[in-house]
Amino acid sequence: MQVKPIQLWCGGMIAFGVFISVAKLRENLHVCAGRAPLVVNVSGGQWWWEIDTYEIAMGQEVESCVKTEDVTHGMDIYAPDMTLVAQVQAMPGYTSKLAHTSDKPGTYQFLCMEFCGIAHHDMVNEFDVLEASQWLTQHSKLKRVHKRTHTLL
Repeated sequence: MQVKPIQLWCGGMIAFGVFISVAKLRENLHVCAGRAPLVVNVSGGQWWWEIDTYEIAMGQEVESCVKTEDVTHGMDIYAPDMTLVAQVQAMPGYTSKLAHTSDKPGTYQFLCMEFCGIAHHDMVNEFDVLEASQWLTQHSKLKRVHKRTHTLL
């Protein structure tokens, strides 16, 4: 059986496509292998937000797990210049997950954007985004203090 030029060309194109696909797949695996997101638990209720982390390193990917005890709330995160960073609905009996990364240092705010009752406007809480070096310095001090108090107990 004789190989026709068109069969040779098609076979070459398929081999080239497989080669490129494998090369790109290997490249993307390395890109995706970064540090794990910081999980921040957020609870809401009439008329408050409670978060378990008040300082986050700039550039750190954050996964907010948002819950509410009573009614539906719209949790929006605003940057220091009051631009919207991210938003998610908080619904009773359900944990909403929101992935976000802050690229500017400063004080960020959680605000409720779903009217939830008479004191809806009071649903505000804050967290600080710190330069990575500043965050590392502060948190290494906290670990040393915790280690000392733990050994004294």
